Amino acid sequence: MKKRVITLISLLIIALFWGLPQSKDLFSQSDSIILEDWQRYTGNPFSVWKTREDLSKARPVYRIIEEDGKKFLRASTVNVNNSVQLGKDLKWDIKRHPNLSWEWRVRIVPEGGNEGGKGLNDSAAGLYVIYQTRTVPFTGWQNQPANWIKYVWSSTLPVGTVIPRKITKMGFDINGRYVVVASGKKDLNKWITFNRNVIDDYKKYFGTNPPFKSVVIGILTDSDDTKSKAEADYGVIRASR
Repeated sequence: MKKRVITLISLLIIALFWGLPQSKDLFSQSDSIILEDWQRYTGNPFSVWKTREDLSKARPVYRIIEEDGKKFLRASTVNVNNSVQLGKDLKWDIKRHPNLSWEWRVRIVPEGGNEGGKGLNDSAAGLYVIYQTRTVPFTGWQNQPANWIKYVWSSTLPVGTVIPRKITKMGFDINGRYVVVASGKKDLNKWITFNRNVIDDYKKYFGTNPPFKSVVIGILTDSDDTKSKAEADYGVIRASR
């Protein structure tokens, strides 16, 4: 009787496990994984995506929209000119899936935005790949030493422009690169897919392999420096072999 009870309990545990929704996006052995598709959220993504700044500043800027059965993130500074970065900490194996793709639909570009200009550093859309270089205990991704690449839709700079940036935080050097992948108003209101090999880009811009540690993807649409407006939609973010 005791063995039968144990067997039944074991079968129940197995059934419950397989009945749970399995995360196919980060741990899949497939050729392509979903890093974010926005389908799980209602209203906003803050249950998973965390802010670098005060959450109250992010709420008016970022919201989930559904259009023709497709959910996506809308970032808009039309009603409030807050600059707030969102980030999602991932267990993304960039060795296995180094090719990053994402969808943008830019609606408004900040007037005169220039990622390399003093007091003009605004972008219609920006996607960060943040590579943690060391681990500081008891703190989130917002305060970890890291290098980053930010792919941007620039208002004025030509595609292919790369702008280095370096700051020191908590005694650690943090190195970044702005990489312009789209520019201007030509393709406004169109869904466009972008593709980058993140390992190749890291080697190109930093001269070495990336640290294969925790990776964060970040999002930022802002217009506070130019005191104008910006609006962009963010669709599926995917990685592949």
